[in-house]
Amino acid sequence: MVDTVKVGHEWFWERLDQYLAKSQLKHSKQRNFIIEEFLQMKTHVSAEELYSQLKTMDHNPGLATVYRTLNLLKDAALVDQKQFSDGKSVFEVMEPGSHHDHLICLTCHKVIEFENEEIERLQEQVAKKLGFKLTKHSLELFGHCSDCVKTL
Repeated sequence: MVDTVKVGHEWFWERLDQYLAKSQLKHSKQRNFIIEEFLQMKTHVSAEELYSQLKTMDHNPGLATVYRTLNLLKDAALVDQKQFSDGKSVFEVMEPGSHHDHLICLTCHKVIEFENEEIERLQEQVAKKLGFKLTKHSLELFGHCSDCVKTL
């Protein structure tokens, strides 16, 4: 039987296995369950949102366990932690070779991911012109989404 959560995320589990081995940690049923649910959510997820989702499934890890699991994934460089306009920390999977930026609505806090090669090229040009070697970057643009603009 194919585990549908792991399909498409094989790289994630392989890198997690490597990190756990290097850190002399083991898989646990509870940690794996939290991770599987996180991967199924496919969006920017706060620890509280993930915790609430897990509670609806009659699986009740503590909120501290959810935080520890997400922090372990961050330490393993498998997820990125962001703080958008509402100050709440959210986590998202960092897929290898993938990059996107964010539009964040200041009214409803919706986060829209986008990719734009021209913006990427311009950032690299600016860095080069200033003698700066980029290793990574993050672009977050704040404003109002099309739904919220109608109510302003």
